[in-house]
Amino acid sequence: MTRIFRPNAYFEEELLTGDIFPIGLEGQNAVVESCFLVLTGPEKSLGEIIAHSTPEERWYSYWKKKGWSIASPVRIFQRQIRYELISEPIILGEWGKISQLSTHGYFTRDPSSYEESFRLSSKIQQSIWKANCGIEEFPAWTFQNEEAWQGAINLTLNFPLYVRKLDFGFSGRHEFVLPADLGSSSKKDFFKTRNTGSILEPWVDRIQDFSLLFSAQKGDFRLEASTLLLSNSKGKYSGTWIAEASETEQYLNQMEGILERLREFAPAYSGFGSIDSFIYREGSNLRLRKISEVNFRWTMGRVLRELQKKFPLPGYRDLALFVSHKNRNNRDPYSQLLEWEKNSSWRIFPLSAFFSESGKPNPKVLLWFRIPKAEVGDPFLMAEEIAGKSRATFGS
Repeated sequence: MTRIFRPNAYFEEELLTGDIFPIGLEGQNAVVESCFLVLTGPEKSLGEIIAHSTPEERWYSYWKKKGWSIASPVRIFQRQIRYELISEPIILGEWGKISQLSTHGYFTRDPSSYEESFRLSSKIQQSIWKANCGIEEFPAWTFQNEEAWQGAINLTLNFPLYVRKLDFGFSGRHEFVLPADLGSSSKKDFFKTRNTGSILEPWVDRIQDFSLLFSAQKGDFRLEASTLLLSNSKGKYSGTWIAEASETEQYLNQMEGILERLREFAPAYSGFGSIDSFIYREGSNLRLRKISEVNFRWTMGRVLRELQKKFPLPGYRDLALFVSHKNRNNRDPYSQLLEWEKNSSWRIFPLSAFFSESGKPNPKVLLWFRIPKAEVGDPFLMAEEIAGKSRATFGS
């Protein structure tokens, strides 16, 4: 038997292009690859981890100093791994389901997985489903292609600002649109180079973001945990807290019954996923956008949750945070991490490496903080303080 996991965090790009292993995103994917090397562990509970590159030796040394043993990845070359590793039956896990693995070690797109993932992950299809079910706190407009978007110039809308999102795309792949620019050609490369669908929503005053983590078995959805999502003023994701019950009690009460409704949209889905939600201000009132987007795949929140489950630490809270790294002061960031931890009661782990395999600084690094619950007052404020200290330590 062969157990393999492919952490294809560029899943949306694969859906958009219809092709697996998109060129040019290998470095970006390295962050997630290293996370799964930590998660699978030396016992390889998730199986062998497929990766485009191997984390630098100093990253492995840091984990070894902390008493952890980290697996080495199986390298992928031209969509193939060594066939000597393959024996039937093959169990293939993925960040997002789209491919299949042959006994010769070749990865190809799996037609049935691609078709299901394409429909479920489409923001257009989700938006249409929400509107039909009445799960829509404010309107959204869908456009199947660029020609349809040009027709938006004829819309009469009364919101001061809008956000346009690709039908499939990473966090942050959106653009803000003024009413006078509706239907105009985009200035963003990710729109200009793709004649694809998009959705348009009013840009509202977002106050707080949540995510509801679920697992499903043939359309039977089960709530597993809730998280607090961190993002900047433009909506770009930066990190995740595993939420405490007191922080999400009201949110979960308002989300009651939503997983049963999700079964209508995904009656045969099996796997992990999440529902992204947010609280926004409307006049003097606060309202909940129950379903901003549904992710039918792994997420960083799921990675953090699985790490928490596998390595329980009672009395501590878990935070995954992306931090800037420039290394202009030429100090060893791993030594700086150890100093930071030594002077606190925290436990800090780099889920991704500070440098690439070639020695080039990685501009963003994912850190895992385990902080005593008694020290966490406002988790959002604490995350801002940690991000500030990280910029001062690694971003200069």
